[in-house]
Amino acid sequence: MTTADLMAMQRAVQRSWTPDSHWHIGDLAWQRAALPDRTVEMWRDADGEVVAWAGLIPPGRLELHAPPSLVPAVLRWFDQAAGSVEQTVTAMDTDAALIAGLRNSGYCEADEPYFRHCVRDLDGDLPAPTLPDGYRVRATRPGEVAERAAVHRAAWRPKWLGRLQVPPVDLGDGESGMTAERYRMIAETWPYRRDLDLVVEASDGTLVASALGWYDDVNRAALLEPVGTDPRHARRGLGAAVSLACLRSMRDAGATLAVVCPRGDAAYPVPRELYHRIGFRDAGRTVTYRRAA
Repeated sequence: MTTADLMAMQRAVQRSWTPDSHWHIGDLAWQRAALPDRTVEMWRDADGEVVAWAGLIPPGRLELHAPPSLVPAVLRWFDQAAGSVEQTVTAMDTDAALIAGLRNSGYCEADEPYFRHCVRDLDGDLPAPTLPDGYRVRATRPGEVAERAAVHRAAWRPKWLGRLQVPPVDLGDGESGMTAERYRMIAETWPYRRDLDLVVEASDGTLVASALGWYDDVNRAALLEPVGTDPRHARRGLGAAVSLACLRSMRDAGATLAVVCPRGDAAYPVPRELYHRIGFRDAGRTVTYRRAA
C-alpha cells in the first residue's frame, strides 16, 4: 500500500467522521506498519475519491469503512476474499446499516471483548497533570525512536490484552511487536506530530509511560491512543498525568473534542476507569459478529 492510498483511506474517514465513527484518521496512521500484511480493497466515486475501503486480516477478519449504500458490496468482497473460513466483523453498535447487512448475510453477534468509545469535551476545565517526585512529562525528542518504541513494548504485553484477538497493533514479536523501525514508520505518517507524542521520564532518564495524540484539524477531533505505563512504575498516576498532558497539547493544537477507545468489558476495567477519572464519558461500543465457515 502506498502513502497516497493510506491517505485516501484516512480522508474518507475524515469526511464522514462523527463521535460515533468506528475509525479516526489516527487509527489508520497507528496501524500503518500492519497494513502491508492485509488485503485491502477500495471503492471510489466518479471523481476518483475513496469513499469506502475494506481490509482482510488473515484468515478471516474484516475491517471496513463504508457508507450504507456500499455495505452490501463490501460484504460481498469480503466473502470472496476470505473464502471458506470463519468470518468475523467488528461494527459500532450505532452502525445500523452494517449491522443489518451482517445479520442479513447470516452473521450472529458473538460474545467477545469489546471497545468502549469514550469522549471528552476540551473547551471546558482540563486539569493540569500532577506527577510524583522524580518524574516529568514532556514531548518525545528527535532521535528518540528506539526509546519511544521500548516504553510502548514495556506497557503493551500480551497478558494486558486479555482475550482480545486483534490488539491495537497486531505485530506479534512476543511482546507488542513494536520496534524502532516500526515506530519510525508511524512517526513519518500523517497526521503524526511530535508535540502530541508525550512521555513520562523517570529521574534516571528512562521513559516509563507514554500517550500519543492524533489531531484531525477538519473535525477538530483528537484521538488519544495508545496510552501505556511500564508496569514497574504502575499505580503512581503516570497514565492519568501523561493523558492529561496530551489532552492539553491537543487542545492547544485546536481540538475541541477528544476520543479514547479502551476495552469496555468487565474483564479489563482499569483503563476505562482511568479515563472516566479524567473526564471522559461513555459513548458507543464495538460489537463483534461472526459467521461460521
